[in-house]
Amino acid sequence: MFEDGQTDERLVSFTVELLSKAGRNADAEALLWRAFEKAPSLELYKRLRKLGGKTALERIIGILEIRSAGKKRAGWYTTADLLVSILIEENMFNAAWAVTRKDEVSFGARIALADASKTRHPREALEVYAERVNQFVSTGGNHAYGKAAKIIGRMAALQSEAEQAAYIATLKV
Repeated sequence: MFEDGQTDERLVSFTVELLSKAGRNADAEALLWRAFEKAPSLELYKRLRKLGGKTALERIIGILEIRSAGKKRAGWYTTADLLVSILIEENMFNAAWAVTRKDEVSFGARIALADASKTRHPREALEVYAERVNQFVSTGGNHAYGKAAKIIGRMAALQSEAEQAAYIATLKV
């Protein structure tokens, strides 16, 4: 009844529950798809993924790829950020890193991806961590330097001793 206005996920969830209880699963899924296409979210993705399996995942990724292609950042959280979050949930790290190279993704989404995939993608994670260290060092102050030092310590596990020593030497300069 209220699909023309801004989507309220709580109302969608409530309606989906009622439709499911009434045995109208196809209607529930259709409502979820309409809501997702109008205002995609991580919660709607999870519900659709649970209902539709791998087929739903492929459709979700397709929708988000089309929406994020070539878009400039216009706020804190973009469609590309959501796509990266979903790909992290699905452990599809190669695809998530490809999105970060192709589309504008927030630094928070890149940090989350680096944290989730650092064992499989140490080079990419190191680049993101080095950028974060630079942000803290540029800010200055003991608190920021302390945070930078913690990240540098974590970076040691992702590279050889020689690479870590070279990085620290460059950072000191």
